[in-house]
Amino acid sequence: MKTNFLSALFLISLGGVVLPLSAQRIDTTHITLCSPKAKAAVREVRLTGQLTTRGNSDFRQLRDLCWQLARLDLSAARVAHIPDNALHSRHRLQSVVLPEQLKSIGRQAFFACDSLQGELRIPPTVCEVGTAAFSGCARLTEINLPADSLQRIGDFAFSRLTSLRRVRVGSAVPPVCAPTAFEGIDLRRVRLEVPRGSERAYRAAEGWKCFFGDRTETLPEVVMPVVIPQPALLTLTGGEGFCFDRKISIEAAPELNNERTHCLRILEQRTEARVQTGAKGARIRLLLQSGLESEAYRLSVSADEICIRGGSAAGVFYGLMTLDQVMASTPVGRCASIPQMAVVDGPRLGLRELMVDPARIFRPVDDLKAFIAEMARYKYNALHLHLVDDQAWRIEIKAFPRLVEQGTARVGMDDMQMPISGYYTQAEMRELVAFAARYHVQLIPEIELPGHEVAAIHCYPQLTCGGKHVPIRTTCGVSNELLCPGEPFVYEFLGKVFAELADIFPSPYVHLGGDEAGMPPLAAWTECDKCKALKRSLGIDRDVRDDNHHLQKYLFDRVIDTLRTVHGKTPMFWYETDFREIQPGCITFAWRHGLTEAAIRAAQSNGARIMLCPGEYCYFDYPMAAGDMPEVNWGMPINPLQRTYSLDPAWGMGNDFEKTNLAGVAGTLWSECINSAERVHYQAYPRALALAEVAWTPQSVRSWSDFARRLPYVQADQLRRGICGSQAW
Repeated sequence: MKTNFLSALFLISLGGVVLPLSAQRIDTTHITLCSPKAKAAVREVRLTGQLTTRGNSDFRQLRDLCWQLARLDLSAARVAHIPDNALHSRHRLQSVVLPEQLKSIGRQAFFACDSLQGELRIPPTVCEVGTAAFSGCARLTEINLPADSLQRIGDFAFSRLTSLRRVRVGSAVPPVCAPTAFEGIDLRRVRLEVPRGSERAYRAAEGWKCFFGDRTETLPEVVMPVVIPQPALLTLTGGEGFCFDRKISIEAAPELNNERTHCLRILEQRTEARVQTGAKGARIRLLLQSGLESEAYRLSVSADEICIRGGSAAGVFYGLMTLDQVMASTPVGRCASIPQMAVVDGPRLGLRELMVDPARIFRPVDDLKAFIAEMARYKYNALHLHLVDDQAWRIEIKAFPRLVEQGTARVGMDDMQMPISGYYTQAEMRELVAFAARYHVQLIPEIELPGHEVAAIHCYPQLTCGGKHVPIRTTCGVSNELLCPGEPFVYEFLGKVFAELADIFPSPYVHLGGDEAGMPPLAAWTECDKCKALKRSLGIDRDVRDDNHHLQKYLFDRVIDTLRTVHGKTPMFWYETDFREIQPGCITFAWRHGLTEAAIRAAQSNGARIMLCPGEYCYFDYPMAAGDMPEVNWGMPINPLQRTYSLDPAWGMGNDFEKTNLAGVAGTLWSECINSAERVHYQAYPRALALAEVAWTPQSVRSWSDFARRLPYVQADQLRRGICGSQAW
């Protein structure tokens, strides 16, 4: 093993591998042999063994456990195939030397490794570079491709390499290269070097000819519009289409200024239109129309006019999102014209939600903004923020400053021994609320009770029975520490927390958590003197199990009453069978595998509404296929794309249930295993596209085969914009 002088003074032995305690550099056969501490500290790795590629493999551990990894040397390692997502979104990685006998590089293998810099050398034995393999590696300046073995370069393989200046190809015969392989690069600044005498062949070859001569782009016409979620009715009406290569005016009422701004952005991104105020002839009209439901719209396209009428500004916005996808329905994601058409559309369900979890692994505000902008394209209208859990408290509460002073930083999330910290100031959340409103997305905050509150209890021990001092949790799982319903400070705490949240978040909803606080955690209240006194005062000191159930109801009833009467909020919570009574008008989430029917019956019998997010359909942190990320987790099952698409939000209960009890659907992204912004998108998509169609499109219009036909167009457009969803469907 090679070490510098200082690290050589501090050596340990582990499984036959000698490592410095600081582990700045590791030189070994397998990273899997090294200690968690060494992997967490290492910055430079050289591997020499036959590398493992499945499950908790060398590549998974390099990606997720060696969080400071900057330099990776695999030149002496033995592996034929760099697996899909091998070093996906490892932002600290600066250099990589690939194995000499490598045959192929998998999909998204180095996606968004945006610190990779300088020259990238593809070994001479490589036959294939997969889809988006190096997409977003924005600091790479040179790519060297092998002479004879390379047969195929996949879609978006080297897209968005904005610093690229030279591409050297050793083969006299142009390898098959996808037209999008070098998408998002100003090729006028890139020199392509090929063997002497082969230039003519490259000039004529798809994927390579873009490097030569006049690079002006002739935009194609849209022939068949591709939209997700599928509109209720889309009819091509024939005749000459609407051409964008001319002067176009946009007409919109003052109350639709936000939508006019979106329209301008869409035209700039998708067309070569020249927008001029008052231009005669071609125009786009944005109108409000009485009689339409709030989020419904009508879109009509003729030769000289595009008109979008909405029941509200939100309806107009959704019409623009449909128009945006229509314009993107070409191989290049831009168009010269679109066909004449008529669209009649509106949502099936009122609440169409995705949930993100910054409590386990923090996501900065800019990451959330990007996520909001993307979900809004597919007509989602709510982002649920899981702001607190056992692992962290993420929102500033001015009445209780210790929550962010002591409750936001820790080291470790299960086997990922990395520092995790961060919180949202109230000013940042107000800014995010305003940003989301421009996309017609509401933010729904969640504060857990009575369980999943270890971070708060760590900061204020008096919140729990006996005032125990507990550390912030660094693993997944369920803690037995609950808020104490017999402690007056708990109600003071929750009252002030919800008062500040109500002032920040204008959404009519607040989520109260409520999950995983049954037995055995609920037993924490059995021997608590304050809980016993409360039971006696309430006259419920009978059977232990029922006693504690009644205490939980008492706690929730007090909080729910405050939310309703003081703040005008509708409470939400995760359904558990421990909730034997649900206050009418609340919204309960069906989330547990196999308990959806029980949750529906409980909602119906209690006059409550329900959100469907059953884990077997809607948990997007689960792997989408065997071997897909996250390869190592806490026992998650596979949740395939087609299963998500097959969800019937009415659950076979008919129209009366849908109108009376069904509030909407939600997709969840718990972040125990999601350690980058790019990974959030990867886990969300394409299943969030499937769920968007579940939530928006009438059941009679939905078709899995047609969705599967449309999906590649939308995924290509996402990759073009730097968003990488799972391809494992």
